[in-house]
Amino acid sequence: MEISYRNIWIKNNQQMRKEELPPGFIEQGISLYEVLRVIEGVPLFLEKHLERLKNSARLTNLVLPLNDKEISQRLQDLINSNQVDTGNIKFVINYPELGQQTDFYAYFVEHSYPSKEDYQKGIKTVLVNVERPNPNAKVDRADYRNTVDEAKRKTGSYEALLVDREGNVSEGGRSNLFMVKGDVVYTAPADKVLKGITRQMVLAACQNQGYQVVEKEISLEEMLNMDAIFISSTAPKVLPVSQVDDKIINSGSNKIIHGIMAGYDAIIDEYVKSHKS
Repeated sequence: MEISYRNIWIKNNQQMRKEELPPGFIEQGISLYEVLRVIEGVPLFLEKHLERLKNSARLTNLVLPLNDKEISQRLQDLINSNQVDTGNIKFVINYPELGQQTDFYAYFVEHSYPSKEDYQKGIKTVLVNVERPNPNAKVDRADYRNTVDEAKRKTGSYEALLVDREGNVSEGGRSNLFMVKGDVVYTAPADKVLKGITRQMVLAACQNQGYQVVEKEISLEEMLNMDAIFISSTAPKVLPVSQVDDKIINSGSNKIIHGIMAGYDAIIDEYVKSHKS
């Protein structure tokens, strides 16, 4: 169910009241969407989110009704009208039934950032046998979302890790997945996962820190024998994993992960500094 976390949200080019957001609109027809983080009033890595939105439209044979400048202006209007400098924004292009108008929605969503202890010790995850039908396209799918959310709820896990039909572990339900063995960082090939914006920045942080990254398919057995595991996404940024089902993994003390966390934070700081008005 979609809820505006702040008093004002945007439909097309119009400001709307919180209670006017239709809770189930995103499940009508097809919805392409992005979730980005706002820090100090700056929509983080906006250019890359817009590029991924355009890629999702290409993969689903849909035409975007707005250009980059128009979307950017509406997101800035959302930030300014709510007087918010920190949070998460979801923006959606909704394609309802054939012949109906395509609509743009943008609203602040409730965010839950990890605690200091989560970053120090890591978080619990659960394995789920499910895979995205089109992993490179960010399209809302209620069945997929419900499966992932139910597995997390039942086990009290922060994230679900997806296991495909071949027994490989590709990504998280709402995150990208990385593993460390020795001084090498491993992650699934780009064509097998959603190309997360944070994932791109993590790869850049690895390069900046001088860490080798290998993209390859990794089996569940291989993953469980790694030295450390972490996920990356908009809200948690770079977050160590301490548990996969019943398997305990001491990721929180891994020096490589700490280096990547520092490198990623440095990229954020530089972006915010260069984009503040």
